[in-house]
Amino acid sequence: MKTTNKKEQQVRLPELTEKLIKKDKQYASMSKRFQILYWIFLPVFLIIIIVEIINGIPLKDIIGNVFFLLAILNSALLFRFYYKAYNTVDYSQPTLLMLKKAVARYQPLQLRTLWTLLGIGFVDLGLVFNSSLGFDLIRVQMAFLALVVVSMGIGLVIWWVSYKPLRDAARAMIREIEGE
Repeated sequence: MKTTNKKEQQVRLPELTEKLIKKDKQYASMSKRFQILYWIFLPVFLIIIIVEIINGIPLKDIIGNVFFLLAILNSALLFRFYYKAYNTVDYSQPTLLMLKKAVARYQPLQLRTLWTLLGIGFVDLGLVFNSSLGFDLIRVQMAFLALVVVSMGIGLVIWWVSYKPLRDAARAMIREIEGE
């Protein structure tokens, strides 16, 4: 087990905190941009659905579009939550608490990720019900599943490169503090 003295720990803590602040600001900024985008898409898509209802498209297609609308709403709310979570991080908390919250924030799979799965489910249901797309259901499901898996893989690679080092550094510092 590697031991570090308080001076080394104090030098590393400001560097880690600075990196956490930078990443939190980047994530909050990205979440805000996506949130705005989804809030713009929401009324536009609602208008499209209303026009399609007036034009008498089949009920199945309307149901599919409502599921797409729910996916957009879910995404807008999810990015709103992430924006608030990352924009309001309190770095003045006790060091150990701040580090533990940073570790929790930068876990790749979290309970709140289930809301993302709900949005993915809404998109999938939208694809299933929307026959106006003209695709074979089995092919659509296979392609959609492949797209979700590839997207998750890309997300994990991004996490591995950008966020895992921060989480690991915070974990190591927690072990050092609790080990004293």
